[in-house]
Amino acid sequence: MMNSNYAWREPYVSAISETNPERRFVQICEVVAAIEQRRLTPVETEHERRELENVCEGVRGLISESSMKLV
Repeated sequence: MMNSNYAWREPYVSAISETNPERRFVQICEVVAAIEQRRLTPVETEHERRELENVCEGVRGLISESSMKLV
């Protein structure tokens, strides 16, 4: 069984669940930091590589959505 308990998962789930725009911004920053920290070492499984790609796409969507609310 693959370990899906990646360190970047919890900040991502918190960010997508947050409704307060200011808090969401902080959580998006936390997700980006967690992803960048993970990328300091090679991703060893295809499963995690795909999950990281999906999360990065989700983060881009969160940033876009958050930007629209600020305008």
